[in-house]
Amino acid sequence: MAASSRQNYYELLQVPQTASSADIKASYHRLLLSRHPDKSDPSKHNSTQADVDIGSLKEAFTTLSSPESRMRYDSELSSLPSLSTRPLQSRPAHVVSLEVFEDLGQVWVHGCRCGEHYAINEADMENDVHLVACSGCSEVIWVGYEAQFPDYEATPGEA
Repeated sequence: MAASSRQNYYELLQVPQTASSADIKASYHRLLLSRHPDKSDPSKHNSTQADVDIGSLKEAFTTLSSPESRMRYDSELSSLPSLSTRPLQSRPAHVVSLEVFEDLGQVWVHGCRCGEHYAINEADMENDVHLVACSGCSEVIWVGYEAQFPDYEATPGEA
């Protein structure tokens, strides 16, 4: 079970990493019912996609419902690079101006709806980084800013 080659099981089951076994089971059952052909509108689901989704859900539930396999999975998950160090492949949810970020000196932060925050620093901006991931969820925003250069004062005799 290589965590790096699969979708995050917690995201797949729509539960936080701190979810109890009961919460994981309840979410698994809710998601299964939403994909069941007799319980949902068949025109909204591609049968091949539903099969893949159910198989992925089952794998995620099986892994997270066993304390031992969950501990192994969590260990693998924590050893992966964070979103801020991996290349971002997703589309940003919003475009946010740097002006609405809180300036903390060398870093600017902006709250996310999950309760965590987005952070961008001077080095990111110098490297023209605009896509910024939330520190607590998979949300990505595009941060709008323009490079500011110090005023250059010409010395006498320069044109």
